[in-house]
Formats: sequence, structure tokens, C-alpha cells
Amino acid sequence: MTGRRYTGSADGVTTGRRAGLKVLIDEIVRLSDGGLWNNGDFVVRNMRGKESLSVHATGRAVDLSYRFMKEGKGKKDGRTVALQWCKLLTQHADALGLDMIIDYYPEPYGRAWRCDRDAWVQYERKMVSGAPHGDWLHIELSPSTADDPAAITAVFKQIAISLTGEIGG
Repeated sequence: MTGRRYTGSADGVTTGRRAGLKVLIDEIVRLSDGGLWNNGDFVVRNMRGKESLSVHATGRAVDLSYRFMKEGKGKKDGRTVALQWCKLLTQHADALGLDMIIDYYPEPYGRAWRCDRDAWVQYERKMVSGAPHGDWLHIELSPSTADDPAAITAVFKQIAISLTGEIGG
């Protein structure tokens, strides 16, 4: 997706969670076998600690949480699951219309992947509230795929076929 503009909250406030985002959330929760879960999506508010509108208000963003757990007896280490999904989502970023992922955990201040650079950047200064050591991922879709649940469903059919059991499903 290199070269595609990052949308941010430029499309403004909407009335609720968009249909493509709902499919994305449901599929990640299902395929991660509960290793990731929805910790919040649509809400009209500003970004934490800032005066600009949160992408959550556009209906295109979700926070997916995990917990650090020891593996065994059906449990998966949540951080490992989160890292696997970061890799999987960025591998399918074009088809998903992925705009951004923020990973709040890494020191010193978290990291983010964005469509306009098609790469992860490790933050070296305070950029996002909750970093470091936040146990969730913030995921944003582009407006076009957020409004296209069929496109998201098609991508997840391919993802499910390609999974070899390392993430679940």
C-alpha cells in the first residue's frame, strides 16, 4: 500500500461501527480462538490526551485486547497471538484496506504500521497514550473497506485457508 494516503479522521464522525469493521472484528476474534477480543470500537471522542478527533469516531477503528498468559491447557500467550496477527494483517494490508495498526506494548513508546509507509516505526518519544506495555492493538481500516463487508469476508476466507494452526482456527 505504499503511497496510499493515510486517512486518519478526515472522513469525520459517523453514526456507528461500519459493516466492514464488524466483519474484521468478528473474524479476528474467531480465528484467534479468543486470543484477541474487542475492547472497544465506535465511540465519538477525541484522541486520548489530544484535541483531534479519534478514528474510533469514524466507525473504522477497533482496539483488540490480549493478556499475557502462560501457554497450556487451551491458553495461548496473548502477546504471541498479537504479534502473529500484526504480521498477518500487514501481509494482507492491501486487500484489507488497512490504514494503521498501533502496538502499544514495545518500549520505549510503542510502535505503529501505516499504509503510507508500508512499514513499522518504533516510537522514540511519547506518541500514544497507553504505551509502553499496553496490552492491545489499535486497528484502522480505510473508508472504502470499512464500508465493504463482502471484501473483508473474502480476505478472511483466504486468511483462514492459509492458516496452518499457528494462530488458531
